Amino acid sequence: MQSFNRTKQSKKKTIFKISGIVLIVLIVVSGLYGWKHRRGIRIMLNQVGVTSLTRQDMDDIEKKVKGSKDYRIPDYKEDSLLTNVPSSKAYNEKTGKWETVYVWDSWPVTMPDGTVANYHGYRLTMGLTKAGGRADAAGAKIGLYAQKISDDSTDVSSWQYLGNVFATYGEGRDKSKSDKWLDDIQSEWSGTTTLMKSSDSTLRVFYTNAMLRGNQGQALTTAQVSVEPKDGSDWDSGLTINHEKAKDHKTVFVGDGKIYQSVDQAVMKGKAGDSFAMRDPHFVTDGDKWYLTFEGNTGTDYGYQGENNFKHAKYFGSNAFLKKEVTRLKKKENENEYNWSYLANSALGKLELNKDFTVKKIMKPMVTGNATIDETERPNLFEYKGKWYLFTCFWGDKFAQSNPYLKGKTYMFGYVSDNGINGTYKPLNGNGLVLQSNTPGPDPRIAYAWLVVKPSKIVDDRFVVTSFQESRTFSPSFILEIKGNKTKMITDRVLDQGALETTGKTYSAKSASA
Repeated sequence: MQSFNRTKQSKKKTIFKISGIVLIVLIVVSGLYGWKHRRGIRIMLNQVGVTSLTRQDMDDIEKKVKGSKDYRIPDYKEDSLLTNVPSSKAYNEKTGKWETVYVWDSWPVTMPDGTVANYHGYRLTMGLTKAGGRADAAGAKIGLYAQKISDDSTDVSSWQYLGNVFATYGEGRDKSKSDKWLDDIQSEWSGTTTLMKSSDSTLRVFYTNAMLRGNQGQALTTAQVSVEPKDGSDWDSGLTINHEKAKDHKTVFVGDGKIYQSVDQAVMKGKAGDSFAMRDPHFVTDGDKWYLTFEGNTGTDYGYQGENNFKHAKYFGSNAFLKKEVTRLKKKENENEYNWSYLANSALGKLELNKDFTVKKIMKPMVTGNATIDETERPNLFEYKGKWYLFTCFWGDKFAQSNPYLKGKTYMFGYVSDNGINGTYKPLNGNGLVLQSNTPGPDPRIAYAWLVVKPSKIVDDRFVVTSFQESRTFSPSFILEIKGNKTKMITDRVLDQGALETTGKTYSAKSASA
């Protein structure tokens, strides 16, 4: 009898143990499921108010361009508009000869609200430069160009090259402070430059530190530079960069991994490489608030790349298009396109800054390109008539697609917020398309790095669009009309090379083909 009781008690203990183990497993599994479910909900909530450049937007491009001239660039034939900046030269001490300094991505010096600045009687433009030819990976330097406002001419010869903004990489940094990113700088890439007060003789520069030592390392960087009269206090005598007064050169942001991808998170998917970006900073103010927009990629908490890209209709434009596209992309013959879509997660990001130009708050992206595009470059942001306008440019080849129509072309897309700088940005013109350029590579008129410039005086809702020509000089500037949530390219004329105002000399043109 005692043996029977002991056996019964032993069985009960075994049952209790098994039940306990099962209960623990259930708790762990439900916890993990709950965590995953809660995380998914949190990520979805994080994306509320974030606009998507969708695959449907991408698919609509060809139809829109073929159906309207409003999105085409002007086609000009003036050979005089193919000229290098005459003053853009540097002396090579090794060869004893003067070399042409090539300039590609450029941006004007502006006031804090984004309008073109009058810097003591001059318009100023900064651009990426290199003597002898373009070089992105190593050796690119930011150069400074000045145009005297009182001069009658605004042609390319009116721009005077003043040399490198920084004589050496990291010039003006506080060497008592550690900055491992500035230690590794190899090239200076695009950014923005602001005249904080009209009476200042200093400029606040934001640019991209490109490190590229075995990876795609990039960092948003800032410094203060001094531009002074050549002759004492006589501003009419010309300008010179005082390199000894450069200061406050420091790294601002490299990505946090959660809201914006960091370089160590970049991966490969089949033959597709992850296009990491932490570049193209653009400074703008709204009242007493200071912001920095930039090109980045989404982080793990704000709609990351990967399988996530194929689960959300907002990335595709509709549930129906999501199902159709995912089915198509998962077919073996579309493997490369699937891989590009898997990695695509471009982001037009934003930071709020402290008054010492450090990060106060990492803000959610304004626009993302999950499943559609991995690279949306050179964002610029400004207010006009109570609305905030956001523009970006990119190559059609960067789309995660196989449509031959989009290959070899460049684009500018735009977005508008009706409820403030931190509101929701909706696509201009329905899908965001503002401009398409289909100029073929061998043509010297090929242009890129589109930038919408807010002129000092806006006439008839018209703005300037700048770009570079053949990676060597300023392209003729174009004119863009902005009215509410619609834009229109003016295609019957172009402005001088590098022009920053719509009121200067024009040259006849016609609409480019679709």
